[in-house]
Amino acid sequence: MSKSVTLDGQIIHGIDRFGSWRVLSMEGWDETPAEKTNSEARTLSDGDYEAEVFYGPRLVTLNGRLSAKSPGDAFTARERLTALLHAPGRFQVDQFGLPRWATARRGRIKPGQIKGRHLPFQMELRFIDPRKFGEKQSFSGAVGAPFDVFQRGTFEATPIATVTGSFGSGYDLNLNGRLVSITKSLASGSTHTIDMRTGILRQNGAVIAGGFSFSELLKVNPGMAQSFYAVAASGSGNVRLDYYDTYM
Repeated sequence: MSKSVTLDGQIIHGIDRFGSWRVLSMEGWDETPAEKTNSEARTLSDGDYEAEVFYGPRLVTLNGRLSAKSPGDAFTARERLTALLHAPGRFQVDQFGLPRWATARRGRIKPGQIKGRHLPFQMELRFIDPRKFGEKQSFSGAVGAPFDVFQRGTFEATPIATVTGSFGSGYDLNLNGRLVSITKSLASGSTHTIDMRTGILRQNGAVIAGGFSFSELLKVNPGMAQSFYAVAASGSGNVRLDYYDTYM
């Protein structure tokens, strides 16, 4: 089993103050989530029309056991398990020094009956975003000067762009043939952030409605470096892209 597994900050495979935790079985973490793409049948022809592939939520089920230091520690750990994920939390698996994590929502967490110092437990976890994440990447440069970006994952990463400077007529962001055009002006001392996952533009943290248009939101492909550039008709400033190595 993995070197370490944590849920919402609590070790569930490893050793902590309660004792020795072990995940005995886990399904859904290392597998591809179920596809939710519908294909369209070809009339009077073989096969289907090709459709873009999308994935449903990731569902993870696991069984484990705690060998506690004492029956009292087993009882306290049981209470700790029932309190996990009252809000969305991080589920992280470290294997061979390579952490992978995703945001879990509560599904079902069921501690079993304590037998001496031993506490069995079962979990069914739901991940609305099926992607898994690894190391954080950050690249920056001046608007008007291209720079390379890359990621070591296996699935497209969606960055958050942070722009500072002064741009009275807005600016454009370009990556891999995709264009995001910001029409909202940016004054010196203010900051724009554009979340390429949600398509939300914020200025100094406040949501700006109708402040930009796009052909496709920017994505960083896995593998080789890709050239990113930002251009503006007037003004000067800097742009930074932040994202995580992304896996499916």
